Amino acid sequence: MSTGVSMPGSIDLVSKIFDASTDEEFFSTMAAISREIGFERFMVGTQWFDDNGTPVYKIASAYPSGWQRIYAERQYAGLDPTVLHCQTSTGAIVWSEDFFAKSGTLHFFEEARSHGLGFGLSVPVHEAHGVKSMISLARDKPISDPREQQQLLAIGKVLASCAHFAHRGLIAGQAALAAKPPISAQESQCLNWVALGKTSAEIGQIMSIAEPTVVFHVKNVMEKLDVKNRSQAIAVAFRLGLLT
Repeated sequence: MSTGVSMPGSIDLVSKIFDASTDEEFFSTMAAISREIGFERFMVGTQWFDDNGTPVYKIASAYPSGWQRIYAERQYAGLDPTVLHCQTSTGAIVWSEDFFAKSGTLHFFEEARSHGLGFGLSVPVHEAHGVKSMISLARDKPISDPREQQQLLAIGKVLASCAHFAHRGLIAGQAALAAKPPISAQESQCLNWVALGKTSAEIGQIMSIAEPTVVFHVKNVMEKLDVKNRSQAIAVAFRLGLLT
């Protein structure tokens, strides 16, 4: 199964997650997007803290029900190295035998593979105040082509950020994300080009401005949107209707 989705087209596709107004709509939209970009299964887990400082978790999972039952019964969340990675790191990972072998959990990976979860990627999204999400996309077919892997990672990072903020919006209520910060015309232009997958150097050439100026504008946008990276900026900008 190949993605067959260009980066600009996939950006438009994943932004549809923000149209979901209920948990059911979020689940069905996430399932449709995952299939469209080349994955049969997905899992979105979001962590936040209640007023007493107790961690709270919300999960949307399209993993096979048999695997979900085994995972819960055997308390695999404490063993799963993708969970540990996403709790402590902000980098995306592609599942591989080497990754699981290094953590001594190759048997866990083989069991997951028997349930059709043999190949995939996991992307963490970290906000302030301990709000985090882990988005995993899985399928049976290996991700062996380096070009396909690179494309899937790029799309997966944007989808993860969009899914995180959409999921958080359902948890906190849509009003919590309603305020639109003031974005200048050049900041808006830069952000639109970032959403289309352009680098700072490419944006500088397109807009006839210096690369450091592009970096400055993008950094300003990230600060205004209170996000940590470009993927999160794209996600929040789509949520707030700031991208054209």
